Amino acid sequence: MSVQSTRGRRVKAAKQNNLLYLYIAVVVVAMVAVVGLVIFLKRNSNEVKAPMAPVGRTAEGFYYKGNPDAAVKVIAFEDFQCPGCAYFSRNLAPILERDYINTGRVQFIFHELPLTNIHPNAVAAAEAARCAGDQGKFWEMHDQLFNNQSLWAQLSSPLNTFSGYAGIIGINRTTFEACMQAGTHREAILTAAKDAATLGVQATPSFSVNGQLVDSNRLFTAIDAALRAAGR
Repeated sequence: MSVQSTRGRRVKAAKQNNLLYLYIAVVVVAMVAVVGLVIFLKRNSNEVKAPMAPVGRTAEGFYYKGNPDAAVKVIAFEDFQCPGCAYFSRNLAPILERDYINTGRVQFIFHELPLTNIHPNAVAAAEAARCAGDQGKFWEMHDQLFNNQSLWAQLSSPLNTFSGYAGIIGINRTTFEACMQAGTHREAILTAAKDAATLGVQATPSFSVNGQLVDSNRLFTAIDAALRAAGR
């Protein structure tokens, strides 16, 4: 056997080994990414809790939490794909819920305002929340959508992701998917957006505090003023 032939076999074996190592590295990286995503979703899903305050729907069909007879009614005009709305939901809404909603002083009403010109998945997300609401889990899906906004906002089709959230919050996924595919709530959501525009709402998140439109920076000040005006 020639030296050249032996050297050729060694080079070929080395190339095969390098290719094998590359395949193994790719598989390991993919597995780590999947595990990381699962852990991230699980962490966020653990943060989603059922509201402590009374929940229901207004006569107009909007979901609320808090005492329906509260002295102050806060209507939140929000877009599920809006980063500012996600920030409010994760950081300010818990304070609002703890100090005002759970104490019976404020009724908090969620009014959809999908900004479809800049947020292509906003309507689908709003539909997901209402489809979950049909099974009694509107607020749980609301929290899932905002907590995981960065994971679905840029997807070309987020429906499979939303169905996964339906499973996480414990509703029937088949029923949920049928609701989404039928567009059961699409017309109501688009009408809600038109109604918000008629009221003069131009940005999300915006809030109506007993009829006074404010942004998130002035929300708590406006609530306190409305409570004082009501003698509360």
